[in-house]
Amino acid sequence: MPLNIKLTLSYLGTAYSGWQRSIEVVLRQALERILQHPVKLQAASRTDAGVHAKGQVVNFLMNENRSLSRLLHSLNGLLPKDICVLSAQEMQGDFHPTLDCMKKEYMYSICNGPVQLPFFKDISWHFPYPLDLEKMKAAASHLLGRHDFSAFCNERRLWDRDPICELESIAIIPGPPLQIAVTGDHFLYKMMRNLAGTLAYAGCGKLQPEDIPAILASKDRTRTGMTAPAHGLFLNRVFYPSLLKCIHECQPRP
Repeated sequence: MPLNIKLTLSYLGTAYSGWQRSIEVVLRQALERILQHPVKLQAASRTDAGVHAKGQVVNFLMNENRSLSRLLHSLNGLLPKDICVLSAQEMQGDFHPTLDCMKKEYMYSICNGPVQLPFFKDISWHFPYPLDLEKMKAAASHLLGRHDFSAFCNERRLWDRDPICELESIAIIPGPPLQIAVTGDHFLYKMMRNLAGTLAYAGCGKLQPEDIPAILASKDRTRTGMTAPAHGLFLNRVFYPSLLKCIHECQPRP
């Protein structure tokens, strides 16, 4: 019986056209070269072009019992330097990285100085205007809980997911770079980038924190802030039930 293998990945998305169009292809080709059989990958999140991940989760079926330690070592030897596998786990047979996901944490980075710091240019949005963190936190407080987030979804007519999302936490973390960390049960198309743009607008005075409830109720995308650039966004962590059975795990040696 094939083994259900879960991989946790980290990647810098700068050079890629998103998970499905390029990162998935690179990982699949590396796996098929090692395993010598076709591989189908499933991912917890289809990150867009230019978006990064610290904890993307994928799975595939492996036809024979191989050493996970050797598999991990071989994969990291074949993959380009901007993609790495953090861990490999043999999971129960019905594990699915998307369907079993309870919640996700995304993080958005903003470089808020008058000039963009060169070592942050590929991983943060340069927003050179003063930001009032207290106003950003006040705006964020109106977004917590269960709401219809249609106003924060691009191309809503093309999107078939339930617009009702529950945001468990939003943290505004001073920088540099300033970071916005959001944990929720699911996210609509470009929702996290629209949340970041809206909170930045609240921080610089283009929107008022007390505007947020009316914006949510309107379901009108044009009333929120801009869609923040892709290169500031990270898929930080994917959460699964604690009872989910892991049969065997391997991580790189220090």
